[in-house]
Amino acid sequence: MTKEEILERSRNENQDKDIYDLEVQNIAAKAGYFTGPLICIIVSILQFIFTKTLSLGYLVVIFGMLSITFLVKFGKMHKKHELFVFICYLVLFILSLIAYIFQLTGRF
Repeated sequence: MTKEEILERSRNENQDKDIYDLEVQNIAAKAGYFTGPLICIIVSILQFIFTKTLSLGYLVVIFGMLSITFLVKFGKMHKKHELFVFICYLVLFILSLIAYIFQLTGRF
């Protein structure tokens, strides 16, 4: 097999995608997945310190997004870790949604 044939086969397998670019995107997405909830928690703490109130709407959104992300990953890869993380984020999503609804109705 010649060098050109190897390169052609590699291009066909990777569908002309840059492997380095895909890896960087993957690392960036993981960083966002893990820092998003941390930022939400910090913002919640700061809001409570300065205003003595909490707004839970953005927690509902972030936990909803993360739970769907890990559900899709589990559906594609069938890894138990992805299922576990999905369940954790789903529980956080449900709890934050309940708390947010209570907050909207004035019970919280």
